Amino acid sequence: MSRRLNQKGLTLLELAIVAVAVGIISMLAIPQFGKVMERLKLKTAGRDIVSSLRLARSSAVSQKDQFGVYFDYNSNQYVLFHDVANPSSFTYDLGSDSVIVTKDLPGNVNLGYISFPNLTVVFKPNGSASYSGNVGIYSYGEYSGYLAVDVLGSTGRVKLIPRD
Repeated sequence: MSRRLNQKGLTLLELAIVAVAVGIISMLAIPQFGKVMERLKLKTAGRDIVSSLRLARSSAVSQKDQFGVYFDYNSNQYVLFHDVANPSSFTYDLGSDSVIVTKDLPGNVNLGYISFPNLTVVFKPNGSASYSGNVGIYSYGEYSGYLAVDVLGSTGRVKLIPRD
């Protein structure tokens, strides 16, 4: 009987060693995965706010009318609206202004501070904003992070600023 020198395949011992190694590496990575997911939720929420503000600005320019975003601390959400009720006040009038969309912030992400008067920023038909200001959001839990969304009133520029 001749022995094969070029045998292919794995033994049961080799498979067990690989399985143990993968298990150990997985156990080390799981705590980091939770932090990554929380950080991702915060960044996604920040990008969603930026998108809503930019949509309000582009709608104001294209439709030649005022559109805005109202931030609600109590319900942890924000509202994109068409400012039809009282355009000169630059405020959100519940029930009178036309709501386009209401968005909730994801779990563990909260509104931190809002520097706009009446918690509202309104974009004018020329693309400028009613006021310059910031909206801060933060997450809590295993990963505590903070982001700010900045609006420049004179041009209507909207920018996401990491504040870790």
